[in-house]
Amino acid sequence: MKKNTLLLMFLLSVITADVQAQEWWAQDFYSNEDNCCTDETNFYAKLLAGANFLQNTTIDKNKSTYQAGYLIGGSLGYCWCYGLRIEAEYAYRRNAINKIDLFGADSSKHGHYQDSSYMANLLWDLPLPSLECASGNIRSFVGAGAGYDFQQMHASNSRVVFNQKWNQFSWQIIAGLQYPIFSNTDLTLEYKFHQGGTHFYNHFVGMGLVYKREF
Repeated sequence: MKKNTLLLMFLLSVITADVQAQEWWAQDFYSNEDNCCTDETNFYAKLLAGANFLQNTTIDKNKSTYQAGYLIGGSLGYCWCYGLRIEAEYAYRRNAINKIDLFGADSSKHGHYQDSSYMANLLWDLPLPSLECASGNIRSFVGAGAGYDFQQMHASNSRVVFNQKWNQFSWQIIAGLQYPIFSNTDLTLEYKFHQGGTHFYNHFVGMGLVYKREF
């Protein structure tokens, strides 16, 4: 009888410890003030701007290099449970041409590349427990998106004019940090690798401003 009582007490202690461990894990990762499962501000809008770097391209034997450009954009999103978010994004990119060889003719520095992209993104917020106390609840996030790009390149010299448009499937991967600065307002630092079609590879580094509210 005594052995059965001790065994029962041991099992109860193990179960209690396991429940406490699960509660600690859930609180550590998902039970914070910004948790979308309990937060009423599930909808958000974001403005984004920063530098866009376009890799060198070769299109129809026209080799091009580009200057650093810019991206401006915005998105509307909705936050689910466990840090998952879905958003619709529009972005406009523009890079001046640094040099382009037009069909073997003299090189030209006159021209630009521009791109309007429409993307659907899936993002996942990843809390950083070790930084919450020291850094004011900084969160990281990663994600990916797919959509469609409307691209245009224009270049010319004294002999040749090159003007071409492409409408192509595109995809991107995203990583960043998010930091609350005001009530319902966050600041983000983001990186995006964006591929438009088979020719254009963009690297974006910039900042965003996120406003969350209940609708």
